[in-house]
Amino acid sequence: MNRTFLIFLMIGSAMLIAVIGTQKPTIQHDYAPWDVTSSEQGALHVFGITLGKTTIKQASQVFGNLAETQFLIAPSDSKNHQRQLITIYKDLIISGVISELRLTHQLDQHKLNELYSILSTESNAQDTQQSYIIPPELKAQYLSTPIASITYIPSTNYGVDVILQRFGTPSEELAISATMKLWLYPDIGLEIQLRPNQAEHFIYTDLKSITQ
Repeated sequence: MNRTFLIFLMIGSAMLIAVIGTQKPTIQHDYAPWDVTSSEQGALHVFGITLGKTTIKQASQVFGNLAETQFLIAPSDSKNHQRQLITIYKDLIISGVISELRLTHQLDQHKLNELYSILSTESNAQDTQQSYIIPPELKAQYLSTPIASITYIPSTNYGVDVILQRFGTPSEELAISATMKLWLYPDIGLEIQLRPNQAEHFIYTDLKSITQ
């Protein structure tokens, strides 16, 4: 084997190793949005998470640490003007579909108000949509927080037919606007937001109080 060929082979191998080393590992998660179960106590289990029990730290052991935590404030004119602390996983591969998961921290309003007082700098922050990125040192203080709800956003639009096949007919359908509908499945703690030509949002929480 000639020396020139060996040199090119070594250079090519080094470049391949460098490229592989810069790529993020791809992990396939076999969970599906319709694989929803509940315990005898009524605790909802989906995507490997039990609402009200699984913590943010435990979720990171399932999905990894590459998540962003945000403090969100809904617009003052929205139906549910509230503050939330959310950990967001982007570009997860769930059942072969690139997806986003948003995990809402289970925090009472008092603790959310305390966090807001630390993050906010503008007196009129409540009047507009606000989003604050939580710094690592502050984020670490909330790793033991249980997860209250999950929003699953696939990159693929499943469509009405697939949703009906997997979940059945919703208990209630609400027209939120001219372009958005809500399908409610209170028995499994699920709310599905449907918009034309957009991927659905699957929100897993306790919806029984809404339908009472």
